[in-house]
Amino acid sequence: MHRIQPVIKDYAWGSHVALAQLAGREQPSATPEAELWVGAHEAGPARVDLGDGHFCGLDEHIAGDDERHLGTGSLDAFGRRLPFLLKILAADRALSIQAHPDAARAASAPEGVYGDSWAKPEAWVPLTECEAFAGSLPFDEASALLVGLDVPALTDLVDQARGAADPAHALLAALLHVPADDRAEFVAAVVAAVRALVDAGSADEATARALSTVLDVHEQFPGDVGVVVLLTMRHLVMTPGRSYFIGAGVLHSFVHGTTIEVLANSDNVVRGGLTPKETNVEELLTIVDVRTPVEAQEPRRLGDGDGSTLHHPTAAPHFELFEVRPNETPTALPIGGAPAVMLALDAPVTVRCGDEAIRLERLECVWSSASDPDAVVTGVPGSRLFVASVDI
Repeated sequence: MHRIQPVIKDYAWGSHVALAQLAGREQPSATPEAELWVGAHEAGPARVDLGDGHFCGLDEHIAGDDERHLGTGSLDAFGRRLPFLLKILAADRALSIQAHPDAARAASAPEGVYGDSWAKPEAWVPLTECEAFAGSLPFDEASALLVGLDVPALTDLVDQARGAADPAHALLAALLHVPADDRAEFVAAVVAAVRALVDAGSADEATARALSTVLDVHEQFPGDVGVVVLLTMRHLVMTPGRSYFIGAGVLHSFVHGTTIEVLANSDNVVRGGLTPKETNVEELLTIVDVRTPVEAQEPRRLGDGDGSTLHHPTAAPHFELFEVRPNETPTALPIGGAPAVMLALDAPVTVRCGDEAIRLERLECVWSSASDPDAVVTGVPGSRLFVASVDI
């Protein structure tokens, strides 16, 4: 077991205050801190404290003895790469509309489209109230909303998609293929209709909030056709305590809030809008899944005691996520024989592994190898420890 230092990524959509507050820093950050990474991804490996002032990247540390660090179960399933990455995502602005490939597509796509041959499923566990658009609405639901806006050019696209074998996919393709010369006028007309509907107060509460969020995103990305695409996606208001799984091909755009995110250890992503970065509409349409919904999932309490350990369900073997709320009585961590990273929140916790004990303050982290003895954790009221491991 080793103390590790996470890596903070500064992206334009990040927050100046969210990670600072979680860490107990009094001042906002000078740059927008968007993501805190706890893992061994080569683009931002955690730094392993080897003692006596010596450090190395977690990826390098694992490579030094991958069988001992990862265990045979993870090695057999995923090879010599740590299969998961734990993050805190802190967004003040909307992230791109995006989707991730499955492993087969990541391996078979044209050279240069993806950086590795991995799928990239992910799951969110909000720490604050968060908003996102995730998953596509059923065509009948989306078309009713779009036609109701009474924008002729938009109604025409809906009518053309209606006769397709997969109307929801056809509608998404039509929106993403609006000619560049026509987009500004098209988006402006749709946004004006959305604003009129919100101002009229005739929409139900959930629809009104979703439309208001679309208007907010338009302020960030004026003229971007992705704003119209959001109208075909399910709007989520996510509250702390539940998890949301995003599988291969599921369209999503995280809008704002702070969330724990656990994902496969890959950076394979295809963007379709709401970003200054490169988009790849044709690849997005190749991999997109317009049928699978994204729904809130309740955690499962483990053990027969005080229920201090929650297991957040996921549908990916690359990772599993536990949320431990320890007290003075040692709580055993259910990760025996598997590699794990641990991230402390809110108040100090102490992780004990054999004769070794590491006290973690807020946003401090630990790496536990598959060969380490079983770990237990203690803490004070209000402390939390998130533990990511591999589902083997």
